[in-house]
Amino acid sequence: MNWPTGEAALVTGAASGIGFGVAHALVAAGAKVALVDIDEARLAGAEQSLRDAGGTVLALPFDISETDRWESMADRAEEALGPISILCNVAGVNGGTTADRTPLQVWRWVHGVNLDAQFASVAAFLPRFKSRGGRSHIVNTSSISGLIPMAGVAAYTSSKFASVGLSMALREELAGTDVGVSLLVPGAVATPINFNAGAAEAKLLGREMDAAVAEKNSALLLQGADPGRVGEQVVEAMQQKRFMVVTHREWGPFAAHVHREIERAYEEFDGRHGPDPVATAMAAGEETISS
Repeated sequence: MNWPTGEAALVTGAASGIGFGVAHALVAAGAKVALVDIDEARLAGAEQSLRDAGGTVLALPFDISETDRWESMADRAEEALGPISILCNVAGVNGGTTADRTPLQVWRWVHGVNLDAQFASVAAFLPRFKSRGGRSHIVNTSSISGLIPMAGVAAYTSSKFASVGLSMALREELAGTDVGVSLLVPGAVATPINFNAGAAEAKLLGREMDAAVAEKNSALLLQGADPGRVGEQVVEAMQQKRFMVVTHREWGPFAAHVHREIERAYEEFDGRHGPDPVATAMAAGEETISS
């Protein structure tokens, strides 16, 4: 039997875009899938589509930013599909603008969906993965904005950088275990994120969405990768136990520029404080943090 055939998965943002693409690819690979999304109508359509394709799926409407409800969500999914062994955090929102023009309410909403929900879902499922043993996998979705800072979307960039840090920390903590970790870093993918997030942000602030702005922001995005193909790529990465999953090589030089700036800062520093004992111990292979 080829993994993940027969496994049960939970995918957030599953009603559309990359989330639906990942769910479709998991169904095609023989997995059962709990579909999680805040959009009940669209989620029902996704559930029917995947059932028509022969999948065993369950729609679970849920606001993933309600972090205190993740344990009950995990219980519901496992009661219906059996033990979940694959967690795919795909849902995300873009909101706000420059740092000085982003309301704190919007900042917290963006981080609640893009970061807090990832942590809460991992906190709900990871102890179950560990206690049951056997192969399991966590996928977190960041963005190219999580590697390369983007002006004009301060909240989004901040949340996606934090998602990278969370996922890298998880990889270190789970090294040598049967729990795999992958980090999806998409560039432009043809998804409705700008329309969905724009409508949600407008509702949050009690105003009408500026459709013209949403359309302008989506113009190039909608020429991007097919979310279904990205879903297939994510499942392949899980099967091959790969951590970093990127969608467009054109971003490579931009990422290299960011990392070169960091490297140059260390190269040019005069070392006035002497050696760092923590770094020295880590270089020698010693544990520096107790848990």
